[in-house]
Amino acid sequence: MIIEILCTGTELLTGKINTDDAYLCDKLMGISLTVNRIITVGDSKDQLKAAFNESLKRSDIVFTIGGLGPTFDDLTREVVAGALRRKLVFNREVMHYIAARFARRGLDMPENNDRQANIIEGAKVLSNKHGTAPGMIIEIGEDSKKKFVIMLPGPPGELKPMVEANVMPFLKNKYERNIVKTLVLRVCGLTESAVFEKIRDVVEVEREMEGNILSFALLASSSLINVKITGKGDDELLIDSMVHKARQEVYDCLGDNIFGEGRDTLEGVVGRLFGKKKLTLSVAESCTGGLISNMITNVSGSSIYFRQGVVAYSNGAKISMLNVSGDTIKKYGAVSEHTAKEMAAGVRGISGSDIGLSTTGIAGPSGGGGKKPVGLVYIALAKDDGVFCKKYRFTGSRLVIKEGVAVTALDLVRRRI
Repeated sequence: MIIEILCTGTELLTGKINTDDAYLCDKLMGISLTVNRIITVGDSKDQLKAAFNESLKRSDIVFTIGGLGPTFDDLTREVVAGALRRKLVFNREVMHYIAARFARRGLDMPENNDRQANIIEGAKVLSNKHGTAPGMIIEIGEDSKKKFVIMLPGPPGELKPMVEANVMPFLKNKYERNIVKTLVLRVCGLTESAVFEKIRDVVEVEREMEGNILSFALLASSSLINVKITGKGDDELLIDSMVHKARQEVYDCLGDNIFGEGRDTLEGVVGRLFGKKKLTLSVAESCTGGLISNMITNVSGSSIYFRQGVVAYSNGAKISMLNVSGDTIKKYGAVSEHTAKEMAAGVRGISGSDIGLSTTGIAGPSGGGGKKPVGLVYIALAKDDGVFCKKYRFTGSRLVIKEGVAVTALDLVRRRI
């Protein structure tokens, strides 16, 4: 089974991050289908036609992502129809749905949206409940040599519901043969290379086992690492047993660096800990600029344990809002262990919370120099038993450093409580 994904859009070649292909690969892995190639082309008819013809020649299934909109640079519909030598047929039902969607929003429908009601002859229409571009599934060839072209819209908010509701049931019915079990372990506090070194022996032993039932993958993003364990085969009890065994072995290797599983978020796990222990939290942020408070309040029910967030960016704000001593800042600087500790104690005191958390540092790219380079950060935690502070060095862009500090601060809270 050869599967290729053809993504279209000049914006994907000029800096926009494409998450659709990773999502689709992950969903297909869940039914033992592996993507062999991903191709991205710009909004050029000739390039898109050439790429599509090549993929169709090589593959059993070709996914196209994007290019189904109403504007001049949405070319996929016309290019695929031409390559397959099929007509575009105006579909009144699709047109009615598009017009009704505009009417519900109190908007006049632009004339160019008519294009989206043109369906490739013989295609199965995939309804789009979150946009105006319908998807399509097109069967090509005889049963013994049948191929499929599956056309999907580009916006993730439209593609994902369409894949869940229409594409996966279709593919499961036709291709799902093996049982697939997946477990994701969520890791914080280690680099990707450090995680691999710690679990290397587990991975290598499983690779050498007969049958290749288990596979491992490391996925890194925003200072967090996912360890993905996938078991495939036709014996469900054996797969469950092996995944569970591998899970325990990875836990033995990584310990409390694992903060959760599956869809757990760090802020969600921290929230559950505060709820369980009946503790409250307040945060004083400087270099993170409110990012920690934002993460905490992204969790429903956080008002139960989150008392207050203060962004004290200037020295004056640290003094007036958090009761940091002016002498401390003058002697040690705003980016120092002493200032971080006073910020944590200050926000805990003014809010009456059980725990005060603070961050102060240099996110860059300017502001560093001498003994205080860009990426230098202090994170402090104030509790009944005293104030704890830890020094860190982060690297990367300003945004990467801020995100890394926020994640590290929440992880520090998790570990300390």
